[in-house]
Amino acid sequence: MSPDGSDTILIVDDDTNALKGMRRFLSRPDREIVAVERAQEALAVLGERAVDVVISDIRLPDVNGIQLMEEVRRHYPETDVVLMTGYGSIQDAVAAMQKGAESYLTKPLNPDELEIVLTRILQKRALIRQNRELLRRLSGQRVSSAILGTSREIREVLKTIQEVAPTDVPVLIEGETGTGKELVARAIHRHSERADGPFVVVNCAALHENLLESELFGHERGAFTGAVKQKKGRFELASGGTLFLDEIGEMSLETQAKILRTLEYGTFERLGGTRSLQSDVRVLSATNRDLREEIGKGTFREDLFYRLNVITLRIPPLRERREDIPVLARAFLERLAAVQKKEIRGFSADAMRLLEAHDWPGNVRELEHVVERAVILCPGGEIAASHLPESLRESAGSASSRNVVIPVGTSLKEAEKRLILKTLEAVDYHRGRAAETLGISKRKIEYLLKDWGLEGLGRKSRKRG
Repeated sequence: MSPDGSDTILIVDDDTNALKGMRRFLSRPDREIVAVERAQEALAVLGERAVDVVISDIRLPDVNGIQLMEEVRRHYPETDVVLMTGYGSIQDAVAAMQKGAESYLTKPLNPDELEIVLTRILQKRALIRQNRELLRRLSGQRVSSAILGTSREIREVLKTIQEVAPTDVPVLIEGETGTGKELVARAIHRHSERADGPFVVVNCAALHENLLESELFGHERGAFTGAVKQKKGRFELASGGTLFLDEIGEMSLETQAKILRTLEYGTFERLGGTRSLQSDVRVLSATNRDLREEIGKGTFREDLFYRLNVITLRIPPLRERREDIPVLARAFLERLAAVQKKEIRGFSADAMRLLEAHDWPGNVRELEHVVERAVILCPGGEIAASHLPESLRESAGSASSRNVVIPVGTSLKEAEKRLILKTLEAVDYHRGRAAETLGISKRKIEYLLKDWGLEGLGRKSRKRG
């Protein structure tokens, strides 16, 4: 990005007419377009100024475009690269993506498609800058104290937080272990009218049933053996603020009944006490279980579920928002490298591919631990695939069965068809999500499906779902 805040785009193409056309089409008041005809000229520009995106032809008169991209990635890892070719070679496309190209386009270029790809890259870069600024302001706090990500899914989470935070309704936060449910609860509290009040956490899975009731409601002196003095419970301690009940699916039916009564009437009694106390708290709860299934099993009260579930906020696992993995990994790397006092500039292309391919059953927490391990093992420079756990290589190998198989010699049109159909299958035939994943317009997907005679593909299965 230029000092004045504009995005800098470097176009490399030895076709003078194509160069002029792209420069004219991509020009915007908030963009600075630099156009050169040779790879060496491009490297000279990169040596003099910061460039956000390089758009380069693969066939250049001096250096192959893929070699240029490798030089860019080696010396300017923050710069994104888009490659293009008029030869329509699927081998070029595969090589470009494997070596780290952000996108790949074929000539003659579709101007609208080029603009969609560039806009997506620039929006991603803007979000990354915002996340880094947030990290800077946190000045030493754990990265996990900020909700980081650029994906549509995480943007929806942030939007919901903004919408529900000013209200006082209960929110049920659903998500797998390690997705950041407490982080979301803290964000809701921080943006609520109770932000100046306490935020009190109760881990329902970590406490025995009897101890949990005492923690929640408090107890009077002599209420049970060992109760040598009166103790305030979390409902009292959270007065005027927020009470976060983590892993609420783990509590007993008896405790659930007492929680329900407190929520319905706004009062409770300490264990061993008879005096009713007022409850002035907002209750947020979280679970990694499907509480609807637990209701069917008879282990969770349906009436409590509906009381807690006024608003449901689902935190997607990392495997459903893989584009957030590089953002999180780089953020963790910045902090952990500083802690270890190491000069590590980033991840190699192979290492990042392994991170993006892994399914992350432990989600963000697991990713942070893997990056921490890599920082410790890396002597400096760049984190390589060898610094990552062997399990990531194994999971990447098993994940290859989900990849699109495109034999050498396949026409570009056929490769495009296979890729689009496989992506649609992966997102349950949702046209909008497929378009965002592929970096093309929804209209283009619908046009191609119609051209292939598949315009109704997946419609019935989505309705049944």
